[in-house]
Amino acid sequence: MFGIIGLALVFIGIIVLIFGSIAPLLRLYFGDKSVITQIIWGSLIFILGAIILLMNAIHMS
Repeated sequence: MFGIIGLALVFIGIIVLIFGSIAPLLRLYFGDKSVITQIIWGSLIFILGAIILLMNAIHMS
């Protein structure tokens, strides 16, 4: 179950990083029109998802 959550967070982080500058709804959701803030949020979400995936992989082995 945690693997699915981690994978979803990784995908959301990638979407925020890649499409954050061209998706106006994403910009409104984060409350800031700054691309730097979206890069930071996308990176944090991606890193959190990657950590969850790594913890799941360690736990499963």
